[in-house]
Amino acid sequence: MDSREESLKRFTPMQKLMAEKATKLPAENNPVVLHKFNADPAVLVYDDTVYIYCTNDFQQAEFSLGKSDNSYDKINTLNVFSSKDLVNWTDCGIIKVAGPTGAAKWAKNSWAPAICTKKINGKDKFFLYFADSANGIGVLSADSPTGPFEDPIGKALVSRGMPTIDGVYWLFDPAVFVDDDGTGYIYFGGGHQAEFIHPKSARCAKLGDDMISLACDPIEMDPPFLFEDSGINKFGDTYYYSYCTNWQSRDGVVADPMLPIAVIAYMTSKNPLGPFEFKGYTLENPGTMFGAWGNNHHWIFTFRGKNYIAYHAQYVEKTLGLEKGGYRHLIINDFEINEDGSWPIQKGSKAGVEQSGTFNPFTTVPAATMCSSRNMIVSARQTLYALKDGAYVCIKGVDFEKRPSTSPIIKIEVAEGHKGGSVEFRAGNLANGEVLAKVEVGEEATATAPFTAPAEKVTDLYIVISGDVELVDWIIQ
Repeated sequence: MDSREESLKRFTPMQKLMAEKATKLPAENNPVVLHKFNADPAVLVYDDTVYIYCTNDFQQAEFSLGKSDNSYDKINTLNVFSSKDLVNWTDCGIIKVAGPTGAAKWAKNSWAPAICTKKINGKDKFFLYFADSANGIGVLSADSPTGPFEDPIGKALVSRGMPTIDGVYWLFDPAVFVDDDGTGYIYFGGGHQAEFIHPKSARCAKLGDDMISLACDPIEMDPPFLFEDSGINKFGDTYYYSYCTNWQSRDGVVADPMLPIAVIAYMTSKNPLGPFEFKGYTLENPGTMFGAWGNNHHWIFTFRGKNYIAYHAQYVEKTLGLEKGGYRHLIINDFEINEDGSWPIQKGSKAGVEQSGTFNPFTTVPAATMCSSRNMIVSARQTLYALKDGAYVCIKGVDFEKRPSTSPIIKIEVAEGHKGGSVEFRAGNLANGEVLAKVEVGEEATATAPFTAPAEKVTDLYIVISGDVELVDWIIQ
């Protein structure tokens, strides 16, 4: 057995399947990432960077191998990705949340995160809220957006038996918001029994100054046809609460308002704790856009003055040939707001959003940074390994204008323990793009090669790997 075959043995069947079959066209920026299943996005904009935290559907897929529907019961970690342009994303790894190896050992699962930052004692702190299946909500804290996260209270922040919680059928799906005055608020809940038009199973509460306690008893909310997925935003002086409607049949139902199944609806208030007034719905179900129906979960955010909506869909699982489904991928689209503050009905697309700015190649770039890839395995350590020779990742809109020297070199770092191969950098396109550098890799941890700047100052960059090479990062100097 050669070294390549031996190296491939450490990757799972699901990693290999995703590398080979999960693809998107050059004009498509959705799904956001394709080497993992991800759901329930929560978005943090910090230091001119967008971070997305999401339910790690890939953990469940690894367990089931796609032979059973996603039951979520094995998920106790969260995935994190970051981007400075909304098109090229870096895999920042997982957060171990629940279970014996997680920060919150009292919890079994980690679903549907919510994220925020607040200055505590003059220092930025990051607070990550999560659902322990449908029976409680925990909170973790950290000093950076990617952790390490710790459990500051050693128990659930919101749990069964607390005042006003009895009517919450599903105690999950938190949303969190820090107002202009530094006060935090949390929203959560979902589910219905016989009463599905007004289940009154959502709650909101003011958070303590420490963001890890409640400053009031949870307050009942009445989103019509509520299913799950709380969201909270403030535009101007108006607070917007948004949510996903339920799947109950509308046949023969008379209601005002009447809402379609599994769409994102919204309510508004001049007070973060309500009362909220119903306004309408704003995002169609992914089935109307991508042909794959499923529940939805969203997060509306603003980056560099533009509004966006992140959510999930599950059309990629069909291209993988999985026997069963419910495994989701992240989508980001533009989000429109009317001049009067109302939200129009809007659809998503595979094209996704336009790149915000350009990509800088003159800082150290983690290997697991890309817009798209083919036959490239992303390891649990966020390194790249080629499933087949010629595997590649594509980074869009790379700006080469401010190169650091007249005779630049490219330096790569690789993981030790491999026999070597090559890493090639091509501009423009994969088939006949200009070769900017070809780095021959041996068994050493670093390698360099001369780098030729492309003719176009801003262009797409393809990183092509062949042989027994595990790429860690790269930089042009």
